[in-house]
Amino acid sequence: MNETNIRLCIPEVSATLLNGAALVGPRDGQQGVSHRPPPGSNGLLEALLRHAPQNWAEELEAVTMTAGETLVHSGASPAYVTFPTGGLVSVLVRSGPAANAEVEVAMVGRHDLVGASALLGTDPASHRAVVQVGAPAYRVPAAALRRLMEASPQARALLLRYVRMSLEEAYQIAACNSRHSLEKRLCRWLLQAHQRLESDTLPFTHDHIAQMLGVRRASVTVALHIIEGERLIRSTRGRVDLLDRARLQNAACDCCGAIAHNRRVLSLDGSLERAAAPSCAPC
Repeated sequence: MNETNIRLCIPEVSATLLNGAALVGPRDGQQGVSHRPPPGSNGLLEALLRHAPQNWAEELEAVTMTAGETLVHSGASPAYVTFPTGGLVSVLVRSGPAANAEVEVAMVGRHDLVGASALLGTDPASHRAVVQVGAPAYRVPAAALRRLMEASPQARALLLRYVRMSLEEAYQIAACNSRHSLEKRLCRWLLQAHQRLESDTLPFTHDHIAQMLGVRRASVTVALHIIEGERLIRSTRGRVDLLDRARLQNAACDCCGAIAHNRRVLSLDGSLERAAAPSCAPC
């Protein structure tokens, strides 16, 4: 199936299957511009700024993440940490030498950050972070963020708590991928994508979903048809529409609720607790 670009009904957002390697760049006319993000842009960044010196916001740079861009390269230490204000970024780990051997181990949305490994030091990353759906974002030099962690115990605690939350989520997904049927995993994946994009329309092809889940395209097509037969979704060329999220939650595996519970328990403050409001009810 040929890949198609789908535009969502949210500003500056577009999507395509991603295999690009360009670094994220500033928006036109925004080179070097630094300012505080408006309220509601990224819950994690807002919480961080409350624990940072007033002038630390000058380290931030407004950029645009473009579908296909690689924000973190495997084998290199991230130069920047990026805080999306929309869109979706996949964290991919290679599981073999084949070109399509990368598997998604985490999704990043507008309440998260990209480049968490840079919070722990300058060692090279063993994964890639690739933009799946483009959107505006803010980025900060990784070195500047590490300096803030050294200077502010509150900022350090907040960011390390986020890292823990991300690790717990990755552990749950690893268990899910090894124990549950493709149909249940697919429901969980669709609900996670819905939460990150905050849209019932997911701009993904069967090929893309298969790559993210590490399975054959034909298997994803069969699983989508089964779920579609229950009138939970509608799958068309290059997109999946969620028709009944409540029943889709019931069809997903318990990992969906476990991930939601983890996000709620490890939320960093009131704003992040709201930001982390799950698509899935806790199990």
